[in-house]
Amino acid sequence: MPLRARPPDPGPRHSPDWYDQTGEWEVLRPGDRMLIHCEGGPSRSRLETYPPRLEVPEPDGVYVLVDEGTRAEWHYRFVPHGRLP
Repeated sequence: MPLRARPPDPGPRHSPDWYDQTGEWEVLRPGDRMLIHCEGGPSRSRLETYPPRLEVPEPDGVYVLVDEGTRAEWHYRFVPHGRLP
């Protein structure tokens, strides 16, 4: 069961209705916590609130959310400053 009611961190994100949760094990509500895997950069994963931020700034770059497929496939891809994804 997800943890609930965490205030979201600031940053751009899609509205909860943007995501089709059909076929997911559990329907998430705004504020539910979720762990998202990271590719590259300083983190292995990030604890985010649903809906997750589209971009997460870091000192050396930014994590960009790749939210295609099921939630289990979502991940953040690190893009160093000065490079395009």
